[in-house]
Amino acid sequence: MSFHHVIAKVGSEGKPRVLFADLSSDALKEKFVRSYEKGQAFFSGNDLISPTSLLSVQIIRTDRPEETERDEINRKDRERIDCINNSSPGVFFVSIGGGYEPEDIAEAGEDVTHDFIKGPPGFKSGKWEPSKKALAWIGGIVATVVAAGVVKWLGWL
Repeated sequence: MSFHHVIAKVGSEGKPRVLFADLSSDALKEKFVRSYEKGQAFFSGNDLISPTSLLSVQIIRTDRPEETERDEINRKDRERIDCINNSSPGVFFVSIGGGYEPEDIAEAGEDVTHDFIKGPPGFKSGKWEPSKKALAWIGGIVATVVAAGVVKWLGWL
């Protein structure tokens, strides 16, 4: 099973934040993608977020849940720091390691943003408007021709 995580910068916030974590493909579409495409506000936790306030969006797919992936990132980062500290006698690095920032989950997975998002926020909201106008125009012409045919058939002319 794949797990999807939505990372975004919202409004004037300078730092990215995780809007959704550990979603299946269907849940991702239901909770985020449909609202994004229609330009409708959605809930992320207790926050109501308008898609137009999103400055950037990234969807990451991982094979394991977020917590497991972050723990693995942190473990690898600490191993790398320990290796550096053990190999250099004069320099010593102190760090808690990676895996704590929202964007760190991107290191563990694959960016699949373009598989789910095909345009800007709300790009599907008026998708059929031009078609509706054309259909109404064609319908008016057809109705006029049919009415004229009925009038002629009834011999009213």
